[in-house]
Amino acid sequence: MTSEQYQSLLNELARVGGLADPSPLLDHGRVKVGEVNVLLEHEPNYDENLLQVRMLLGGFPPEQQDITKALLEANYTSGYGGECVFSLFPQSDDVVVTMKLRLDSAMSAQELWQQLSDVATHGARMWEAIVSALPAAQRASPMNSVAAHV
Repeated sequence: MTSEQYQSLLNELARVGGLADPSPLLDHGRVKVGEVNVLLEHEPNYDENLLQVRMLLGGFPPEQQDITKALLEANYTSGYGGECVFSLFPQSDDVVVTMKLRLDSAMSAQELWQQLSDVATHGARMWEAIVSALPAAQRASPMNSVAAHV
């Protein structure tokens, strides 16, 4: 998919997604799918038919030992055939789902929106299940933990 075709797809995606302000999507590849922040990265010089998608799911709990195993298991069992993995954004400790989508000139914006929605919904549900399985002390945010000790 050429850069021009990709821009056309993003314009149509903004319409399909009902975006009031499409500029974050068109200028920076950022879009909100449900409650999930998504970043679309298309680098035609690397592979014009590859779209990398990053979905921000939420902060990593302060106690990491139990959740690390759960995330690794999620990568193995629910990684969409190795195309979708959970990772940690180093600057913020936010959990991110990263996936690669193959683009072709016949892909419609509706098909792309549906794929993004499916993964955002599934990823968010998995993250919620992982976090809710932690003991209450581990689910507390760092600010709540500090406030409780002051």
